[in-house]
Amino acid sequence: MDAIEEDKPLLPVPDEATEKPVIVRPMYQFIMLEIIGILHFGALMAMFPIQQFYVIDEIAKKYGEHGEKSNVDYCPKGPVFSNSTSNIVQAESANILMYLGFVGTFIAVIPILVFGSLTDRYGRKFPLYLSMVGILLKEIVMTVTVYKGLSLWFFALGDFFLGITGHFGLFLAAMMGMIADITTPGKDRAIKITIMEGTLAIAVAFSILGIGFWIKDGNYRHPLIMCIACTVLSLILTLTLLSETAKTNKKKDNRICTKSVLCACFDVYRNGNRNRNKKMLVGQIIFCINVGAVLGKSNVVTLFLLHKPLCWSELHVQVFTCFQLLVNWGSILLGIRILHKYLADYTIIIVGTVSAIASSVTLAFSSEDWIVYLYAVIGIMAVSVSPLLRSVLSRLVSPDEQGSLFACIGSSELLLTSLAQLFYGFIYKESVSYLPGLVFLITAGILVIEFCLSLVLYSIMSSEPVSVTETVIKVS
Repeated sequence: MDAIEEDKPLLPVPDEATEKPVIVRPMYQFIMLEIIGILHFGALMAMFPIQQFYVIDEIAKKYGEHGEKSNVDYCPKGPVFSNSTSNIVQAESANILMYLGFVGTFIAVIPILVFGSLTDRYGRKFPLYLSMVGILLKEIVMTVTVYKGLSLWFFALGDFFLGITGHFGLFLAAMMGMIADITTPGKDRAIKITIMEGTLAIAVAFSILGIGFWIKDGNYRHPLIMCIACTVLSLILTLTLLSETAKTNKKKDNRICTKSVLCACFDVYRNGNRNRNKKMLVGQIIFCINVGAVLGKSNVVTLFLLHKPLCWSELHVQVFTCFQLLVNWGSILLGIRILHKYLADYTIIIVGTVSAIASSVTLAFSSEDWIVYLYAVIGIMAVSVSPLLRSVLSRLVSPDEQGSLFACIGSSELLLTSLAQLFYGFIYKESVSYLPGLVFLITAGILVIEFCLSLVLYSIMSSEPVSVTETVIKVS
C-alpha cells in the first residue's frame, strides 16, 4: 500500500502511443510554476508603475521651475493656468504611455503564435526562457535610461525587446500549457488555473505596493536593480528545478501549417466538429473583448486617479491597486470554489461580465474617494472571467492542442491589450479637460457586447450534458 500511495501523485503526460510518457509530479510541478511565476510577474509588473510614474514625473519637470517637478504637480486646485498646465501634463503623459504600451504588446502577437504553437511538439520550457530574456533586456534598458537621464522614448527599445520575446503572453501560454498537461479537464483544471492566476495577482499586488513606497520620493534606480535580480533568479530556477511536461516530439505527424507556422494556432478552431468550433469561437471573442476592456485601461485608470477631482498621490494609487488585487483575487479564489458547487463556469462568466459593466460605470462618475472604493467592490467578480474562459476553452481541445490554444489566447490577449491602450489613451487625452470618465463609459458599452455573447455561450453550453461539454482524456 505504501508503494502505491507513493506513486499516486505521479501523472503521465502522454505524447505518442509508441513513446514512453513524460512522468512528472503534479503537485511539485505546480508549486514550482507558482514560485517561478511569482518572481517573473512580480518583476515584470513592477516595471509598469516605475515606467508610468517616471514618465509623468519627467513630463511634469518640463513645466516646473529649474527642472524640478512642476509646481502644479499632477492635480492643481489653484488658478485656471495651473489647471490647464495639469491637463497638458496628463495629455502628454497619456500620449507617451499609450505608444510605449502599444510597442511592447502589439509586437508580441507574432512570437506568441509562432513559439506557443510549437510547444506541443518541442516542449514548453523554451518559451519560458525566451520570455525571461526579453524581460531582462527591458529591465537593463530601463535602468540605463533612468541612470543616464536619456529620452523617455528610449523606453520603447526595452518594450521592443519585451514584445519580440512574447511579453507576458508567451510565458503565460507556456505555463497554462503545463497546467493542462498535469491536470484533468473540468473543475480541477479550472480551480488550478484560477489558483495560478490568483497567486500571480497577489504577487503583483505586493510588488506594486512595495514599488509604491519605494518610488514615492523619486527613487527609480534601486527598484529596477531588484527587478533584475528577481528575473535572474526565476531563470535559474527554471533551468534547474522545473521539469518539462510535454515530451519533445519532432517527428510528430501533425502539420504545423501548409502556408505558415502561424496557422497551427488557428487550427484548434477548425479541427473539431461544428458544435465545438462554435463554442470555441464564441468563447474566444468573449475573451478578446474582456481583456481589451479590462487590461487595456490600466494607464488611463492611473492618470484618472491622479487627476482632479480625486487628486490621489502616487503612493495612494499604488496602495489602492495592491488592495484591489488582493481583495479581488482573495474573493475569487474562495468564491469560485463555492460557486462551482451550484453554478457552471459559463454561468459565473455572466456574473463577472455584469460586475465589470457596473464597476466601469461607477468609476466614470467617481468624484470622491468612497465612490472609487465602491467601484473596486462592485468589480470583484470581473477578474473571474479570464481564468474561467481559459478553462472552458482548454477542456474543449485535446492534449496535443493545448499549446496552440493557449498561444492563440495569449496572442489575442496582447493584441487586444495593445489596441485598447491606443484607443483608451486617445479618448482620455482628448476628453481629460471636460469629461475624464468618458473612457470608462465607453468601456461599459463594449462590455455590454460581451454580456450578450456570454448569454449566447450559456445557451450553447447549458443545452448539452456535462459529458458533451467537457472533453474527457484517458491517460494510459
